[in-house]
Amino acid sequence: MITVYKKIIFACICVFFSVSVVSAKILTVVFPFCPEDLADQSSVLFESLKSISIEGVTIDSIQKISSFNSILELNDESARPAIKKFSLKRKTDYVLFTELSHSVGQINIEYKLYSREDNSFITTSFDCAMYNSIHLFAKTLEQQLSLILKSKIIKISNVVALGDSSLKQITVNIEAYGDNSFAILRSLMKEGPYDTIATSTSTTYTDTDVQPGIVYWYKVQALYDGYPVDSSIPVSAYIVAENKENLNLDKVLSQYKKPEEKPQDEEQKKLIQQHLAMIQPYYMNSVKLRIIMQIVKSYIANGQLTVLKDFDTVMMDAENTAIYFIKKNGYVVKLETKKPFELLATSNYDIELLQRLLLNAIAFGAQDGTIEIIDDEGYTVALPLYQSIGIATTYFKEYKNWAGNTILWSTSNKEIKEKMKEYANQ
Repeated sequence: MITVYKKIIFACICVFFSVSVVSAKILTVVFPFCPEDLADQSSVLFESLKSISIEGVTIDSIQKISSFNSILELNDESARPAIKKFSLKRKTDYVLFTELSHSVGQINIEYKLYSREDNSFITTSFDCAMYNSIHLFAKTLEQQLSLILKSKIIKISNVVALGDSSLKQITVNIEAYGDNSFAILRSLMKEGPYDTIATSTSTTYTDTDVQPGIVYWYKVQALYDGYPVDSSIPVSAYIVAENKENLNLDKVLSQYKKPEEKPQDEEQKKLIQQHLAMIQPYYMNSVKLRIIMQIVKSYIANGQLTVLKDFDTVMMDAENTAIYFIKKNGYVVKLETKKPFELLATSNYDIELLQRLLLNAIAFGAQDGTIEIIDDEGYTVALPLYQSIGIATTYFKEYKNWAGNTILWSTSNKEIKEKMKEYANQ
């Protein structure tokens, strides 16, 4: 027979157990979204996440939620009802989504934690891991989720990076709530890898270790006891690179003293003769050319145009009939005209001929902001962009008989032409 005292103790134990069961939350881990060649790493991460231990939380797991194949799809507001329906059906309080993608020498990991109570994602984070140690990420995530689910949430709501070219610095502004400190991470590529460049309790960070023209990517992690508990999406900024050449047209033309290029063999001689015969119909009348150059010089003297030359490469945009002249670490010139494309067609698509003419060109342009391009190493650089009114080019570089052997291609952009007319009336 159970005594009254023992009955009371037993009842208390039952009540305590039932309260523990009721108060326990359920977290469902979804198999990571990933490309096929990361399936093995995804399986390792999935098994590791299924084994994490969070006080007051029961871990559930599922291989797939139908209709969702990536975190990008989850970002769509229309996906929210489907996620909520899933969480209600499975009787889960939280759903953890992760996605793996390739980076340089490592794997990018993005995760989003959905709360059924809030019907929203209460935290997102971006991280990376080595291919052979992805299981270690589960331990880091375990610590992050433990803090988050204990309401130790530090939420980053917005991050903005702004470049100040006059002060040669980039300022990162953070909007967040909760007692916080932050890790500032930086990379030269959006997909990383990222390096931590500072930790701070301030919501403003100024990066002075920046080079003009280079696009820097920043991420901010909110920290709790040193652990990242929320992470912003990458944002970029740069300070503008200046073109300091300020070339003088008379001095540029005075360098045109070279004779015709001597062919190395009969084959090259024949090619040069073919090319010259092909472009001769495009030569500008020497008298008319000199008049045009005098007009251009007046625009240059007034600071309305800049002389640009010695390009490293050219890019052709056939769809928009535009040519981009690129000077590495210098600037980009854009010329909108059909003429080079017409020559390319009539020359039976002799790319070598057209490339030679374009790389020998002198361009006349007005600065129009900046343009971002990807360099040979995969980094993004922001260079001054010039809208060109036209180019003058010769087959032989800096040819002494340039006046009678110059091709002049002017812009077909009506806005630029109107702008030149305005300058002429000033």
